[in-house]
Amino acid sequence: MTDRCLWERMLVGGTAALLVAAFAAMPAWRGMPQAAFESESMDATRFSAGYDAMVARYKVGETEDGLPIVRPPPGDVYVAAERWRFRPLLELQAGQSYRLHVASQDILHGIVVDGHEALLVPGQAALLTLTPTGPGSMSMVCSEYCGLEHNKMRSLITVLEKE
Repeated sequence: MTDRCLWERMLVGGTAALLVAAFAAMPAWRGMPQAAFESESMDATRFSAGYDAMVARYKVGETEDGLPIVRPPPGDVYVAAERWRFRPLLELQAGQSYRLHVASQDILHGIVVDGHEALLVPGQAALLTLTPTGPGSMSMVCSEYCGLEHNKMRSLITVLEKE
């Protein structure tokens, strides 16, 4: 075997090993736990029914942009992701557990909330159990480029004091 052939094999083998190691380390580079979100298949009709029922029952206001503000009880909460917003705006109680069902209504999006990230694929809902610890706010940010106004796709969850 020639020196050049040996050199090429070492280069290819080393590059492959480096790529495998880099891929395995990606969650650590991003600095976010990756296992908090689960996924479930959810058709648009079922998701919309849950969303509409939640908003109708627990709406406490509306923003200037027409986004509803809801204050749901602990349990299932529906959040829709669409160009270029998350809706509704949530007011949650500190110390209570909520199960967020987050689904894309149009194209591929991502979500980062409370340090956890999920990819939002149309036709599937990402599930996250969330228990806010104290009053304040938590951000929801789109983590997958979704178009020219992607940088504006963010929302705040208002966390209210324990009742």
